[in-house]
Amino acid sequence: MSTLLADLFYLSVTLFLAGMNWRLAMWLRTPVPLKIVLTPGPATRAGVARRLGGEVLFFRSLFGADRGLWAAAWVFHLSLVLLAVGHIGGLVVPGVAQAALGLTDEQFHHLARVMGGVFGILAILPLLCLLLRRLVMERLRYISTYGDYFALVLLLLIIATGDQMRFMGVLDLAQARQFVAGLLRFHPVAPPADVAFIAHLLLVCALLAYIPFSKLVHFGGLLLNPTLNQRNNPREHRHA
Repeated sequence: MSTLLADLFYLSVTLFLAGMNWRLAMWLRTPVPLKIVLTPGPATRAGVARRLGGEVLFFRSLFGADRGLWAAAWVFHLSLVLLAVGHIGGLVVPGVAQAALGLTDEQFHHLARVMGGVFGILAILPLLCLLLRRLVMERLRYISTYGDYFALVLLLLIIATGDQMRFMGVLDLAQARQFVAGLLRFHPVAPPADVAFIAHLLLVCALLAYIPFSKLVHFGGLLLNPTLNQRNNPREHRHA
């Protein structure tokens, strides 16, 4: 089992990295013969940096378009980032994270349980709202594809299996850390005997392999979006 899970994990990471490199190469090779800045656009590089920062951190354009959708998307993305940071601190470098926070073992595990539980719930609620929105709104239902529903359901299952382990499971955390460390050292060991943990890992592998070939790749293309990363100076400088 450990070898099979490890092989699937390495395969999914390879597909993710290869797919993202292919996407980035394709975007970088795409010619941009015109200034197509989304107005009102900044005229300086500092202004472009501020604009991109606002898009990455606060979803500024979405905020101006749909406040309800913005709230759901921002809460979900923030929760997802904090959950990822928590996974790194709790599974990959627990000693470093605990020392950086200056906490005892008991305090560190209590903080991880509380914060993980809060953001685990905050992550799943916006996903349910986004799925319900696609099912209820006729206009969105008409333009939605199977890929849209698949991405939402896949993310829901990942968060749900994580919440199941956190609230109702009996996961051996020490063994989970050993398993993760074995994956990172390319010396796989037996995974925890927990169905939810194995399901969670398999779903994450599916997500990694799926991202480069789906709409979820948007996080990688935001900085290369010519409507956002160009300066609004067509009169001052010739664009080539």
